[in-house]
Amino acid sequence: MSTAIIILTLDEIDGVKAIVPNIKKEWAEEIVFVDGGSTDGTIEEATRLGFQVVNQHNKGEGNACRIGAENTKSDNIMFFSPDGNDETIEIPKLIRKIDEGYDIVHISRFGKNSESEDAGIIDRFGNRMFTFLVNVAFGGKYSDALNGFRIIKRNIFENLKTDAQHLNIEQQICIRAAKRKLNVIEIDGREPDRIGGERKMKPIPTGASLSAQIIKEFIFWN
Repeated sequence: MSTAIIILTLDEIDGVKAIVPNIKKEWAEEIVFVDGGSTDGTIEEATRLGFQVVNQHNKGEGNACRIGAENTKSDNIMFFSPDGNDETIEIPKLIRKIDEGYDIVHISRFGKNSESEDAGIIDRFGNRMFTFLVNVAFGGKYSDALNGFRIIKRNIFENLKTDAQHLNIEQQICIRAAKRKLNVIEIDGREPDRIGGERKMKPIPTGASLSAQIIKEFIFWN
């Protein structure tokens, strides 16, 4: 089956220079950047490296994921961030795993054998709390319901009909996958420190968005 790697960027020039050259083009049939309006040279560097860049006119990671899906055709869609938190060595593992027949495969930063160098105390507490709520409320079996480094079958992604605009896209995918009892598996992984750039996750607004999403998804069960 074919795979499209969608690289999500917004002012990630340092990570693009250090990490993207490690992505081998033979790993996937399509590799596309979706950029949210970088002004630090990210777009120019991606173009220099020979990649297609799709400009995102509306803000938010959720919106970027859907734009990436709309601009690719492969059977499987992978979402990757070049900020240093995602390791390129996991890309072939994710592809091999979904080829075994799973609907979604994602990297867990908080599994039994996982390691996160980037998450602080607040991050760990928040992740565990929201992952617990997703599992209890929707029947999930996740150790990390908030990580976006995943591969998903195209038809599954389209059928989930996501509408989350921002960082809550990861939780929404996990919630709706749990509701539909999809065949999901986690791979324990390592989350290195961020490389340059500005961290996009702000604890208070992100926490409020995730909380509101859980309530909405529970009330409007579909």
